[in-house]
Parts: sequence; structure tokens; C-alpha cells
Amino acid sequence: MMSRPAVIVILILGCALLPMNDLQGTRYHIVRKGENLSYIAIKNGVSREAIIRANDIRNPNLIRIGKKLIIPEKGSNYLNYVVRKGDSLGEIATHYRTTISKLSQLNNLRDANSIRIGQKLKIPLTGSSGTSKPREESLLSTSLLKELKNIRVKNARWKGIVIHHSATTVGSAKGLDRYHKEQRKMQNGLAYHFVIGNGKGMRDGEIYIGNRWKNQLDGGHLKLEKWNKENIGICLIGNFQIHHPSQRQINSLEGLVRHLIKHCDIPSSEVTTHRLKHKNHTVCPGKHFSLKSLQSRLAR
Repeated sequence: MMSRPAVIVILILGCALLPMNDLQGTRYHIVRKGENLSYIAIKNGVSREAIIRANDIRNPNLIRIGKKLIIPEKGSNYLNYVVRKGDSLGEIATHYRTTISKLSQLNNLRDANSIRIGQKLKIPLTGSSGTSKPREESLLSTSLLKELKNIRVKNARWKGIVIHHSATTVGSAKGLDRYHKEQRKMQNGLAYHFVIGNGKGMRDGEIYIGNRWKNQLDGGHLKLEKWNKENIGICLIGNFQIHHPSQRQINSLEGLVRHLIKHCDIPSSEVTTHRLKHKNHTVCPGKHFSLKSLQSRLAR
């Protein structure tokens, strides 16, 4: 009988991208306490490397208890993916670290723009040339990502992300910081961890990293102290009761949330809004902000 591999410590600051959606005919494994990838591979009769490729695992030595892993078919060099609403071949290729040309060739596609909902695609497990980038790197600047990655995040501290609007058509992080210090008498100033500009006071889509995030301090954006200790606050400049956020704001928000989900190990289901957190208390971030749309983007 093959002996069980040694137990490893399963603690992480971040996690790999989650599968885009359930894959047709593909098996899954939920990681349990004491398991590592070698044990899971042996148990399921596949190679450790195939599991790593199928799940885009960045650090094979660190896997989270409860994580849902795709288990490729024995001897298979590809996964079966079913196209859903909002998918594009480019986004599928980026997520699975392959290329549009490889997907087109493997699936006999004459036109990369002609995939349809419900269509079955084969996704190669052999990896790409290394030129594709995670989606957050396509949405955020290299300098911003470097700054974010240099901030030491407190392990297991953050449980959720709450989105707000400033409720003003013009504004900036500096203006909000001054208001929170002088009018709200907040010792640490700016109540949010991040602010995203709309072009009126800050550049459109500009992400401001607040001192509360740099120093890993409690937020001041929610009513209960417990919630402020566990939830990251992101404020978009604008009044979304009367207009929609700009496309650049939404792109920056998606990139930032993707980064935080990955590096703080926050489930995407814990991304919410001020209104949903404080039911019947506020309309923030306004009727024209769509959490459903953001969740759909995050699921791609």
C-alpha cells in the first residue's frame, strides 16, 4: 500500500484563479485537511503537473483547505469547456494561459469571434508560451501592481470587500481624507482603503491606495467595528443614483478586486456593496451600480 504523503501547512495569502465555470464532464476534488497535490494526484490517478496546469496553481506547495480542484481525465491533454454568456475566446485563452491561435486550431474554429453560448471547446493543458497575462495585469498598471504587491497583507485578516460611492459628482481621495479628518473627526482620516477616480478631481479610473491599506488598519466605512476590522472598503467617486460609473472605473475596480481576492484569499461571494451590508440603511453605491455585472466579470 502506498503511504500517505506528509501533511503540509496550508496557509496562503493568495490563491490561483478559480475555474471559469463548471467544465463539461470534468471531475472535481475538494481539498481536505492534510492533503497535498501529490496525494490528490495519486488518489485520482493523474499526474501532479496536470492538476497544477488545469487549476493555474501558482505555488503547488500551498493549497487551501476547501479549494475546489479540477481533476483532468486520465491521459487527457485538454479540458472540456462550455461557452457561456459574456465569454470571448481571448478571455478564455487568457484565463487558461493559452493562446487564441491554439484554441482555434484545437477546436477547428475559422473565426475566433464566432463562438456561441453552449458551444463545447477543448482547452489544452500543455500551457502557453508564457506571453499571456492574468486578467488583473491587463486591467492594472505595472507600477500599481508593484506597489500593491509590496504591501505586506495581514494573513487571514480580511474576510470581504465592500463597495461604496462618494455620492458626489466631483471628488478626490485627498478631499475625502480632509472631510473625514476635519468633519467626521476620524483619527486615521480617509475611511476607505481605496478610492477610484472618475476624471473629476482624480484621473478617470485612477486607483488611490489609502494609508489604511498601506498600514493594514481597520476601515471606517461601515457602521459596526467588527465589520470594519474584516472588510476592505473601496469608494468610487461619483453619484450612482443619477449616473453610471465610467468604464475605466469599472475596469479598475475589477482589476483591484481580482488582486484583493487572490492575495487576501477572499471568496468572490464576499464582494458586496454598502447597501447590501446595511440593508434599509443606505442606497450606497446607488441604483446605477450593478454588483451582478461585477460578479459576472469576476466569474469569467
